[in-house]
Amino acid sequence: MNTPFSFVLGLLCGLLLGWFGHLFYWRTRLAQPEPAYELPDSKAPSVAEAGLRAAAPVSPDDLKIIKGIGPVIERKLNEAGITTFEQLGRLTTADLRRILGNVIERLADEESLLKQARDLARR
Repeated sequence: MNTPFSFVLGLLCGLLLGWFGHLFYWRTRLAQPEPAYELPDSKAPSVAEAGLRAAAPVSPDDLKIIKGIGPVIERKLNEAGITTFEQLGRLTTADLRRILGNVIERLADEESLLKQARDLARR
């Protein structure tokens, strides 16, 4: 067999094997559902236990009014059931970190954000 032909054949086989590997990897990754948000079992009450989810429908507040909350953070809070200033004000900084995950790095001061929510809830 000549050397250039062997080289090209090896490259094609490697590309084909890599393509199959990625195909099956991404197929299994995309088929898995995303984990739902849950507070871990600890001494901190869950969102439902803390009374943050009201039994009666509550009109949602525009959380983006709070300095430091943009559309991404508001969406994550809404997905966790936090739709009003009062609900946000009842959270602790640890609860906020659990809900927002790595997005929390964008916030300058979580305590300031929660204080703003408490002030707006009183109004």
